[in-house]
Amino acid sequence: MDERVKELLEKAKLTATAAAGAAAETGSRLVEKTKRSLRAFDLNNEIEILMREIGRTVYLTHTGAETDEEELQAKLEAIDGKYAEIAEIKAQQEAQRSALTCPVCGKPCDKTDLYCRVCGEKLQ
Repeated sequence: MDERVKELLEKAKLTATAAAGAAAETGSRLVEKTKRSLRAFDLNNEIEILMREIGRTVYLTHTGAETDEEELQAKLEAIDGKYAEIAEIKAQQEAQRSALTCPVCGKPCDKTDLYCRVCGEKLQ
C-alpha cells in the first residue's frame, strides 16, 4: 500500500478515535446535567410538599389546635437545606455552562487557552 495512503488512513483512524471519545464525553456530561436537573426538580417538589404541610400547621394553630413546634422547625430547616442543595446544583450547572471544551476531542480547556492542550486544535 502506498505510504501516503497509509498515513491518510492513520490520520483518519486518530480523528475517528478522538471523535468517538468526544461523543462519549459529551454524552456523559449530558447524563450528569440531566441527573442534576432531575434532582433540582425533585427538591422543588419536596419543598412544595413541606410548604403545604407547614400551611396546614399554621392553619391549625390559627384554629386553636395544638401543634408541634419542633416538627414545624424541622420542616423549615429541611426547606432551607433543600434550597441550599438547589443553589449548589445551579452553581454546578453554571460552571458546566461556562466551561470551554475542545470541539475536536471534547476535553475541557481553560478560558484563556488559544489551543487545546490535548489535541492542539485552535479554540474559537
